[in-house]
This record gives sequence, structure tokens and C-alpha cells, in this order.
Amino acid sequence: MPKQDSKELKLTDPRKIYAFTVFTALTGITPLDYYETENTISFLIDLADARKFRQLGIEAIRTISSELKKQIEVIFYSNSLDKFIQNLFRPAKVENIVKREIRDGKLAILVKVPVWDRGKALGKRSYKLYRARYFLSKYFNVDHVKIV
Repeated sequence: MPKQDSKELKLTDPRKIYAFTVFTALTGITPLDYYETENTISFLIDLADARKFRQLGIEAIRTISSELKKQIEVIFYSNSLDKFIQNLFRPAKVENIVKREIRDGKLAILVKVPVWDRGKALGKRSYKLYRARYFLSKYFNVDHVKIV
């Protein structure tokens, strides 16, 4: 389970409450977290719910997407930092992950992807990179993420 001591998710924004409610009502899965950009909403769900989510099929995603009027992405949480990073940048192939401690126990992560997969790894307007920074700083005490 992700560390959520002082960083526990607080739903105060009505838009977030609505998105969580729609996702939970249509899938039966309560997301751990949420990241939203102009065009995309990414829901973070526990790995234990992955099988249930896969059984729902693409139709559930389409329904949620049409209800929220944004593209929906689901990311599976993992206690393993390397596996979680791979999940964040999927479908791009992550070749190597370099971790460096910088200050006060914080980490800097360099994610190596093939040149031809950089577009997939970054996403439109680099939203996948910003999403990765948000989730990794919250759950793994990572201060900086860079794709190389």
C-alpha cells in the first residue's frame, strides 16, 4: 500500500469529487489518487484491483471518458519503484532507471527510454513527465525526474 501519512488524498475540489465518484460508480474500484491535465485524467489504482479493472474492458473506460469529457488513463501502483516507473511511462519501453540521492534523503531519477519512444514517454505537452513527478514525489520521496 502506498505511503500516505501526511500526504493523504483530500477531496475538496468538487471536480475531483465528481471524477472519483464517476470512476468508482462505473468500475467498483476506489482509486488511490488522481492527476488531471487539460485533456487527460489519470487514476492511480492499487495493483490488487488490476485484474478486476482488466475484466471491465475498454467499454468502461469509454463510458468514464464520455462522462468526464476527458481522456482517461489508469496507472497501476506498485511498491517497487522500478515497476511503478515502468507503469507510469507505459507504453514506452523503459530501458534503464538510474537513482541518485541528492539531498535530505531525496532522490533524483533518470529514466532512459529509446529515442523512438520518447514521444510516448513524454506524452502531449510532457504531461506524463509532470504526472510522474507528482506521483513519485508523493509516494516515493523523489525530488526530480528526467527522461534521457
